[in-house]
Amino acid sequence: MGGEAERLVKKLASKMEYHTGQRYSDAMEKSLNHDKWNKLLPYATDAPEHVFADIKKNISFSVQQKDLTRGLKFWSDQLSTFIKIYGYQISNEDLVTLIKLYYSLIIKEDINIPVVGCAGRAFALLLGRQKVKKRITREELVLDWRPLYNICKEIYFGKDRVYNLKVGYSQLEGVIRNVVSSSRDYFSNECTREMLDEWEPLLCPPDTMCHRGTTYLSMFLPVTVQPDQGFGLWLDLVLGLVKTTAIAGRGHKKQSTFQSFPTLLCRVAKFNIGKIDWKPHIPWVFNMVLLDFNLPVGESHTFAGLFNGRNKLCSTKIEIIVWMMGGDCTEIIMEHLEILTKTYVSYIHPSNRGKWTMKLVGFVNCICETFLKRVEMERLEQGYWFRQVPESHRLSQETIDRFVKLMLPSVKLVMFNVNSANNFQHDYHCLVRLAPHIVLPDYLAHAFDSIESVVEPQRVTTALCSFAVSLRALCLHEPSKQEVIPLLSTLLPTISSNDLNKSWIALLAFSFAFTMIPVVDCSHLLHQPGKKKKDLERVWRSTAQFKDMVAVFVDKLMGLIEVSAMEDTGNLNSVNHKNRNSKNLKASSIPDYLAEGSIYMSFDSLVRNSSDDIRDMILDKVFRKVTTTTLEVKIAGKTMGDALSNLSNIYTEKTLKKFLPHLLRECSMLLDDETDAGETSSELLWNITMFRSILRGRGDHFLPYLDDIQSLLEQALKFHNSRQLITIVVKAISDLLHLLMKIKSSDCQSCQVPYTDKTFDFTSTWGIGMEIEDIDINWYVPGEKEYAAMLKIIERFGVSSMNKLKQFVTDKNMCKEEFHVQLKVLRAITKTAGHIMPMLGQDSPVKLPKYTGHEVDESVRVPIVNLDLKTGLNCDAELLKTFRAKAAETVKTVYDYQSQNMADDVKSAEMICLLMEDVLTYKGYDNNKMKKEHTKYKSVKQLLDDRLLGKKKQLRMVVIHRLLLQQQYRQHAQLFTPYTEEHHRYTQCLVDMSLSNYTAVRKTAQYCLKKCLSVMLNSRWFFIPQITQYLEPNKDISHEQLKGAIFCLSLPRITGYFAPQPMLLCDVMPAVCKAQHSEKDSIINSIEHLTDYVIEEYRTCSFNTEVSDEAIRYAEQISGRMPENLIQAGHDIAKLKDDLNRKSFNSCVERLLEILKSEQTTWRFLDLTVDIVRTLIQRDMIFSEDLVRTFVQFLTHDSIGLRMISFRVVGYIIYLQRRNYQDTLLDPTTFPEDGPGAPVGERPSNLWMQYRSETLPVTEEAYNSCVFIDKPHMGYNRWAKQVKVCIEIDNGIDDTERYSALDKIIVSCFKDPAFIERFVELYSLEDNKGSEKVDIIRRHFYRDLFRNYGWSLFELFKPKVEEFMEGKIESQHRFAAELLSSVTRGSKHWPFKDIERMWETILPLITKAMRQVSSETINMWVVCISSIVEDRDPRRFSRLISMATEEFLSGRTIFHDTSNLFLLETIVAQFEWKYAEGLHKLMEKIAGNLNNNYKNVRDKIGHMIDRCTAHDHMMFNCRPTINPRKADFMAKVMPMLTSLDEGLFGTEWVVVNKISLNDDNDAIKVVKTIISWLLYSRFVAHAHLVPAIFPFISYIIALEPSEVDPDLKHLCTQALSLLSRESLAEASLEPAINAVKKVVNSTSEDRTIGCTWKAKCTALVYLQVVSFSNLYMIRSNPYLFGEIKTLLMDSLLSPHVEVRQVAGQTIGGLMKTDLFRDSGEILEQLKTMARTKLPKGTKSSQTDIKEIWIRHGGIKTLCAMVECFPYSIPQWLPDIIVFLAKFTRGNVMISNEVKKCMSNFKRTHLDSWEEHKNKFTEDQLVVLQDLLVSPNYYA
Repeated sequence: MGGEAERLVKKLASKMEYHTGQRYSDAMEKSLNHDKWNKLLPYATDAPEHVFADIKKNISFSVQQKDLTRGLKFWSDQLSTFIKIYGYQISNEDLVTLIKLYYSLIIKEDINIPVVGCAGRAFALLLGRQKVKKRITREELVLDWRPLYNICKEIYFGKDRVYNLKVGYSQLEGVIRNVVSSSRDYFSNECTREMLDEWEPLLCPPDTMCHRGTTYLSMFLPVTVQPDQGFGLWLDLVLGLVKTTAIAGRGHKKQSTFQSFPTLLCRVAKFNIGKIDWKPHIPWVFNMVLLDFNLPVGESHTFAGLFNGRNKLCSTKIEIIVWMMGGDCTEIIMEHLEILTKTYVSYIHPSNRGKWTMKLVGFVNCICETFLKRVEMERLEQGYWFRQVPESHRLSQETIDRFVKLMLPSVKLVMFNVNSANNFQHDYHCLVRLAPHIVLPDYLAHAFDSIESVVEPQRVTTALCSFAVSLRALCLHEPSKQEVIPLLSTLLPTISSNDLNKSWIALLAFSFAFTMIPVVDCSHLLHQPGKKKKDLERVWRSTAQFKDMVAVFVDKLMGLIEVSAMEDTGNLNSVNHKNRNSKNLKASSIPDYLAEGSIYMSFDSLVRNSSDDIRDMILDKVFRKVTTTTLEVKIAGKTMGDALSNLSNIYTEKTLKKFLPHLLRECSMLLDDETDAGETSSELLWNITMFRSILRGRGDHFLPYLDDIQSLLEQALKFHNSRQLITIVVKAISDLLHLLMKIKSSDCQSCQVPYTDKTFDFTSTWGIGMEIEDIDINWYVPGEKEYAAMLKIIERFGVSSMNKLKQFVTDKNMCKEEFHVQLKVLRAITKTAGHIMPMLGQDSPVKLPKYTGHEVDESVRVPIVNLDLKTGLNCDAELLKTFRAKAAETVKTVYDYQSQNMADDVKSAEMICLLMEDVLTYKGYDNNKMKKEHTKYKSVKQLLDDRLLGKKKQLRMVVIHRLLLQQQYRQHAQLFTPYTEEHHRYTQCLVDMSLSNYTAVRKTAQYCLKKCLSVMLNSRWFFIPQITQYLEPNKDISHEQLKGAIFCLSLPRITGYFAPQPMLLCDVMPAVCKAQHSEKDSIINSIEHLTDYVIEEYRTCSFNTEVSDEAIRYAEQISGRMPENLIQAGHDIAKLKDDLNRKSFNSCVERLLEILKSEQTTWRFLDLTVDIVRTLIQRDMIFSEDLVRTFVQFLTHDSIGLRMISFRVVGYIIYLQRRNYQDTLLDPTTFPEDGPGAPVGERPSNLWMQYRSETLPVTEEAYNSCVFIDKPHMGYNRWAKQVKVCIEIDNGIDDTERYSALDKIIVSCFKDPAFIERFVELYSLEDNKGSEKVDIIRRHFYRDLFRNYGWSLFELFKPKVEEFMEGKIESQHRFAAELLSSVTRGSKHWPFKDIERMWETILPLITKAMRQVSSETINMWVVCISSIVEDRDPRRFSRLISMATEEFLSGRTIFHDTSNLFLLETIVAQFEWKYAEGLHKLMEKIAGNLNNNYKNVRDKIGHMIDRCTAHDHMMFNCRPTINPRKADFMAKVMPMLTSLDEGLFGTEWVVVNKISLNDDNDAIKVVKTIISWLLYSRFVAHAHLVPAIFPFISYIIALEPSEVDPDLKHLCTQALSLLSRESLAEASLEPAINAVKKVVNSTSEDRTIGCTWKAKCTALVYLQVVSFSNLYMIRSNPYLFGEIKTLLMDSLLSPHVEVRQVAGQTIGGLMKTDLFRDSGEILEQLKTMARTKLPKGTKSSQTDIKEIWIRHGGIKTLCAMVECFPYSIPQWLPDIIVFLAKFTRGNVMISNEVKKCMSNFKRTHLDSWEEHKNKFTEDQLVVLQDLLVSPNYYA
């Protein structure tokens, strides 16, 4: 920034101070949060308020100057950087004003995509965090919701998206969603009522607008407003809708209309704890969660598994369970949760895997995590105005303990699930944090045995993972603390090279242990007086094992390193060590890298947190290993080097004394003996690698050895031919330079007390966190000696390399290998010292080209400068100031020489590229490395942190890690490099190499160029046009240069620079589209990729950067008003840029049009060009006549792709040319009063919209006066305050005088007979052979065409349509269907006479089409009819309705009847609730045709029934419908089935099965029709099953076992499978049970009359599934529970063994779900039945005696109960086992049941028998052993 600009900034700042009184008020100082991280750094003394003052001032001035895409974007990014570094160190006043400023920019009517994206992200950053909302109350900030709603409506549902020409909106969807979620808590108190008035009228369930209404409600409704003004107005409505609609249904293919409401309910429960009585809704919520699991219920041979239901688990329902807790609800929820865990416990067992497994794992994960969040919120997040939990509703410790006890068994089962290891660690960690006193004893009880297990490796892995996540709790929990060191000792054998995965986990556990446990021997405290405590003696005594344990641990690590050297590393020879995650590596090598990383972490933690004596021991072991072993250096050398680096970094002084003299001596000796022949000895490589690894730690400790180190490095650099040696030496130079300038913490232990203090008890600090403010960290900051040494190294190596390179260019006295070495050395110096070297020419920014519009003096605009943040490194040496410039000049000189004399030296060119990029842009940090370190810190912190111990208490070593990241964040704050003349000169080298003839050079140079352009401001204005020149068809431009230029422009980041800039796009895209002079596949593919990138990155341009007055006002509040001359200058620049953008945009379009019209343009580039033009089309552009004429002509082009794009463009232009008809406002208060009753459904105020034959508008007068309500949702729910309808009639639609110039061009083309002939010919061709479909784009095109230009235009198509209707060609019928549907859609505003002519013409055509329709064309005509009546008032279509109903089951052919029913179904579905009269007539006709002979017809009749009764639902607060009702219909159906009663329920089944159930029976046909209806309705329904359906279900149950009619059996099985899994309303539960009773209790006393035993088995299975699917609803109704119990107990007395078996299994399954609360009473009844005495003389094989039936029923049920608990032992189970043992002899049937049960019991409990046998007494175990052990033959 020049001097004039600086003076301007100071002047503006002084004006701001004068305006605000004082710049930094005391109030602001008090409002700032404590700057916790920066205060701990040794150099960060800059005040955040000063930094923020510059940011907010520049944001304010950018808005005032309308500098939005440049200034506002840049300083908003700087605001994000400020928050990342300093947190929210912003006063409330500034925070509120900034929020209002960004909000006003977002809600601007003219959506500017870049501005909205920038402002939206900044807004979400400022207001999206809860700690920010805590500071800002609703009194301080109120936002208007309606403008934001208008933006959402445009982005999500805008009409411009029909033709897919609104580019960039998809990128805003996530941004706007975040803005809504951040701002809704600050909407006004009246907003809830206003939102309900706006969106509640949309809630008409069968209509698609309902989904839009629910989406808006869930997005916008605030939940933090007072109940009487907030959720109190809508909670009952939402709960009612969710409960009474099909959101609970299972197996529905159609997406639920109310799927977003659970998220809304979750929010209201979370932020209003204690304000809502959830008790009536708890059973329903649990029932929904249970259904989401989709658990298989029922026997395998039944229908239970046919339908799988939902594929995803709804997590919000699970979260609701936790947030509902509190007060009286807690006990109820815990009881229900206990039942739920008992229900799914056997399904989550590792032995049982299925589609439900991951759902159950997800449930456990979600509920544990949410419960922990709830506890953290209550204990830590106090003072939040929007979320205050009453004391009475807080979770007590007793509740927490109960929850942990409930979930711990589930988490332990998840442990052994192969696919849920990560979930298990998280879940277990949650439980440990919640209740360590419960989890830890349970873990310790099994930990040692599990870790020592040899035959079960899964147990070992699980124990290791559990130890890692519970380690901190073990250290803090006093009873468990004494087991930590013994556990660590037990873990040592798990470190083995035979199982690297297990070793990795074990090393990770050791790493965590050494992080929080000081490795210090405290056993001496046992002998100090006054120190003894019984609970600590064992802990102190165990610390004496540290030295031996660490010795073994280090030996294990050395063994792993040595084994890694023995592994085959051939696959690594060609892979760079940096790219270890490359996919080129073999899978077998991946565990090596995991183990290597864990070795580094564990060894680093050990050395950091050990006492000096242990460090000395580690040092001796490592020294012995290094000096006595020589290993390969790629894996073993790297790993050993990391270990040595850790020692040197932490224990620097002693490590250097131990290692450095030896390594210097050995390396020097080996170098003296080495020859520069290319092959380097392994011993030298090993020693030089160790030497390089030791270059870590404090720089001052290296100063005495510096001369020897440099001498060795110089000696090694002479071996030019040894690439591996040179690579290590160059890295050593970089490491040496880095340690001399690195700021680091000089203490890194977990405790602030020195480990030499013998009086301190270090065991008291195990796992203890510290307040960040109380942490005292000692820093090492390099001093003058270190800087002097650093300069000496730069001089000795860096400057020397530059001199040698210059000498090489001059004298050419250097071999190629030495040349490469010098380039490597220079690059290493540049990269390492880059962050303390000033950038090139920062005071001489280059002037931008004039055509960019930047010729205006930039000094009057907001400055673009980096934040001035200190990084602690300050060195003003002249060498550093000039080194970068000298290096750049040297590289430029070398490049010039290389390009002329060594052009074929690809490696040199690549190295020059990388060096040039580092010289120009590198600042000492690597983004990828920083992200990796940040991710590592987050993961470690998540595992080790425990917010319940204190929100701000963290482990000391974790804090040190975070501080090092803070230092990197401050360095990374330098967002960009000013683009100077030096940059422009040197970057030209990269441009030239990007166009090189060599592929490798091009790739490297393009990569470097991309990085340069990403950080050098304004560089794109120079190089993108320059690169574009190489796209010209010039003979001097080679194919390689052309390809290089295309690839340069195709780089994603570079494409992102020019695609949104019209001035650059105007240069690039025409040039790309003209680059047709090469037909090479590689170049063609590159151009196609480039155009794809452009289309992806392009955003719809906005040529208007106007800022609202409201935004200007808020900007002035932030920093005062700018001087008027500066404001005006900014406005002039903004206007100039807008004009230039518009001019460039239009120029780009014109140039592309010239290419399109050129005859020399090839077909491939024609498609590319037209695709680009299509992307550029937008609403506010000026469409030239040439553009319109060109694209209209392209409608008849030979190219299919060109025609399709032209269709979109011309259709969009026609759409924009439409006439805007004026809406008519209707006052709902003038409608008839509804009277008492619900406000939803058909009622007096909306009956006038119903279709009535006597009031149809059939005359012109009636038609013109009729008020058509086309939107089906309007009026069904309560009326909106203002009802807008568009009923204007356009009587001058054919008046050509009012046509615009564009309209005339379009009309003139379409009135040309030749054009019409060609148009029809092309668009009636086949699109896809055999799969013709009606295209929505073409339909919209035709609709807009006829809407704008009237009936006269259709008459031109009429002859062709009539001709096509005579034939049977599929594509011609598709064209006719598209045209006929579109002309009716476009006739909405036509005069009556034109509409009459239209119907007179198209009705005969449609009738003819439906009569000769085929299977290939039926779908086309159905879509045609559907689009005709979609969103239209049914009163418009009386003729169409008459035509369709006249053909109802006319009997011509079966296909004709089904087609006509399909057509009627489509019409009825679109008319929805407004066609009651016609629906009643249709139902009368349907009732008489239920027994149709043909299956296809019956299926379609079933569909029709569903459509006709769709509005008979139980929607919340809805009136009874006047449309056909299901109950009335079923009342007509049931008498038709009376002929089956006697056969099914009154006579012997054998007779009925053979005679009565054939397909000639009309009643059977009726049954099939009704089942088809039920099956179809379950996939599209919006409500539960009504009670009137269930009497029919008894017929389905009775008919399901039929073997005579396979089709009937299949239908019944499908129906029962789907209906049994339905979530039923309370009113439907009793009828469902009665349907079962009708079948089961139909048997007469003599057992000869009634349903077959197969039907009874089916009924019992149905009952079992229904009971499970509605478990919680049945438990809350004692009467229903009693009915089920009685029904099942009676079934145990059945003479049929199969019925008894199913009844017993059902009782056992329901016992598992705890449905039978009186389990003791049930068990006694069953025991009594089992004790039934058999008559004397009964044979063991007899089964037909009543007493045997009773005994078998009891024993079978007891066996089923035992088998229902395959992996657990309930309290009552041992007694049952002993009781059953008495029946192993006697009746064969009974004894077999018992033996089978015992066999299954032994098999399922074998794995956990050591645990389960403790539930039995000794006597019971003896009995059980006798029962399970087979007798010995030799006994």
